[in-house]
Amino acid sequence: MSMRNAFQHNKFVLGGVVAFAIWTVLTFINVATSMGPLTLDNWVGQHGVGGVIGLVALAIVIGLALTTYGTLAEDDPAPEEWPPESAE
Repeated sequence: MSMRNAFQHNKFVLGGVVAFAIWTVLTFINVATSMGPLTLDNWVGQHGVGGVIGLVALAIVIGLALTTYGTLAEDDPAPEEWPPESAE
C-alpha cells in the first residue's frame, strides 16, 4: 500500500506513526545531549551508562517505527488468500 493510499484509508494511523517517530527522535536527541560522562564513579543523576542504555532502547523503538512506516509503503495491501480458489 502506498503512503497516499494509507493516508486515504486511515489518516489517524499514518499520522500517529509519523508523530510517534518524530517524538521518539526528539527524545533520543534530548537524552543524548543531557546524559553525563561515561565514567563509573558517579551513579547519581543523569550518568552516561544510563544514557547509553536509554539511547539503545530508543534506537530499537525508532527502528520498529521505521519498519511500521515501511510496511505502510508496500505496494500490496495483503497476502493472497489461502487456500487459493481452484480455476475450473
